[in-house]
Amino acid sequence: MKTTGLLVVAMLLLAACGGKQIEPNYYLLRPSAQIESRQLSPSEDFALGKITIAPYLDQPGLLLKTGEGEIRPARHHLWAEPMYEGVHSFLVKEISRAKGEDILPARLMRDAIVVEVRVDELHGTTDGRAVLVGYWWLRRNGEILSAYQFSESKSLSREGYQALVEAERALLEQLAEKIAASMVLPG
Repeated sequence: MKTTGLLVVAMLLLAACGGKQIEPNYYLLRPSAQIESRQLSPSEDFALGKITIAPYLDQPGLLLKTGEGEIRPARHHLWAEPMYEGVHSFLVKEISRAKGEDILPARLMRDAIVVEVRVDELHGTTDGRAVLVGYWWLRRNGEILSAYQFSESKSLSREGYQALVEAERALLEQLAEKIAASMVLPG
């Protein structure tokens, strides 16, 4: 009788614990610099074309590489917006900041040199690093003027998904700075 009572209490406790929902955490990719109201100062020479991301990245969960060719999305640590939108918005703002002039969409700037970007990897690793692999090229009238590759990783400052997001932001800032530095008029 005593064993049956203990078993019932244990089952009730397990049922109570199993019924609790874990609230998800949502993250945004936003530059650390404050955005202020101002008149834009568009570049006369450069414009932003397509920014694409690898299809596996465009999902709600933050990603962790768990093995060779193996990726695992987080269930309770999610992007607050589609990953494509976050990366696009972040790069537009950070490239403009690094360049010192606002880079407008290519459809608004007909004769400009167009910068196109592809992000192939943006995830965490089990050894506490964030990884970013990307490519960009500058083209004018369909002709590629120059092309570049970016492959960097950054150690997380502490454990957890918030630290992963901070490291991914830092890597995207580095990418934006490299892109801006490559945006020079051909001699």
